[in-house]
Amino acid sequence: LDESIADLAEFHAYNFDRIAPDLRSVFGGQERGCTAFVLKPALLGLELSMRIASLAQREFNINAVFSSSFDSGIGLAFTAILASVADNSPYSTDMTKYSHGLGTFSMLGGDTLSPPFETYVSQEGMLNVPSLSRALYGLSLDEISDRLPTYNAVASTVKPAVTSTESESYLATTSSEGRDITVSVSLPLPFSDGIASSRFTDLPQMSRWSPWLNSVTYLDEAGLTEWNLNIRGVKFSWKAKSEVLTEPKGIEWESVSGLKNRGVVEFEPTSDNSCIMKLKMSIIMPYILVSLFQGMPSVVQEFLQNKLLKWSLEMFRDVVKADLALERGDNELGDALFGAVEGRANALEEALK
Repeated sequence: LDESIADLAEFHAYNFDRIAPDLRSVFGGQERGCTAFVLKPALLGLELSMRIASLAQREFNINAVFSSSFDSGIGLAFTAILASVADNSPYSTDMTKYSHGLGTFSMLGGDTLSPPFETYVSQEGMLNVPSLSRALYGLSLDEISDRLPTYNAVASTVKPAVTSTESESYLATTSSEGRDITVSVSLPLPFSDGIASSRFTDLPQMSRWSPWLNSVTYLDEAGLTEWNLNIRGVKFSWKAKSEVLTEPKGIEWESVSGLKNRGVVEFEPTSDNSCIMKLKMSIIMPYILVSLFQGMPSVVQEFLQNKLLKWSLEMFRDVVKADLALERGDNELGDALFGAVEGRANALEEALK
């Protein structure tokens, strides 16, 4: 079973909880006539591919074959790691193992991975996955396996971890329970709540102060948007419903597919020309992203709280200040502020690497 899985995923908006019942209805019986699920992470996404593979092994006794779609070396590397983890799953111990479809690297004229993917392939066509995984982000195959899920629901008895940061202007608290992380931050702004809200709620402008966001696009007039981001070389996307608020001014959102997150931003006036920006966001970290940050949840909390959000809020403040300076003809101040924003964006991009 190959491309029809991608069709099923697209039909259900890549929502695993809706995909799984359809698969169970077809493959839950004794007679299946299916040897393997062929999964293409380039079409399905990394986490969804892994969840379908786990479901097939655990419930249907069907193994998974991971296949590329003329991916770059980086895409092939992640596909190879998922394939290796699936092959070493306890559910696949007694199953027949099949070759995975990663040979398209030989048809590429160049590679984005350095050293290129082909250097990890022996003359016999065997891929050195442990070496490849170490080269990508410093984790051995065993460490990656430990961080990927079995997708069984387990009641949590661990109390949420809470951290906080307080500086002269930036206030932040973070709590976490398992993969669920909630971050609350605030920052004073030297312009009115009306200006702040009108600029921030123009969502396609987000990448100006959040360089980790590739794009935000409106899909309809009802507030449905598509978001794309890149964290340490791993791309994620999701669709969200948003609503602009009036009292206090701001915006709230909740994802309807893809990366699970929700939040609210409010601008509370402190004077005619100043306000406080308050952001509260909850996110369920994808397992494949958790694997990129050792020490979960503390490392992810620190990264979200004191780098990703802190710098994004401060860049939003400086971008709006620069826009206002240019609008009133103060080109020197506007250019200086944009230079500071560019420097911070470059620093954040280096941190993301």
